[in-house]
Amino acid sequence: ALMHDRIGSFRDALSNGDHGYHVVSLGAYFAYVRHPNTNFSSAEVARRLAVEHNLLCLPGTMFGPGQEPYLRFAFANVGARLMPDIAARLAAV
Repeated sequence: ALMHDRIGSFRDALSNGDHGYHVVSLGAYFAYVRHPNTNFSSAEVARRLAVEHNLLCLPGTMFGPGQEPYLRFAFANVGARLMPDIAARLAAV
């Protein structure tokens, strides 16, 4: 039930708001998200999220060709109540 709450909270947090990030797929511990920043590579978006917003993710290009517009987030250790804060950090980029 705990992971189900996290998954639902992550999906809800990203679907509420006008930040441009869209959940493409969700697993038990990871989310694959399309980022809206077409002026930056996924590596640059991931770097900026880490450096400027203390939010870690992996660029989609680490998972194969054609994955430039995506980021992979792990949320196994993030409580459901923190998911809205993640969406707010994404919106700030």
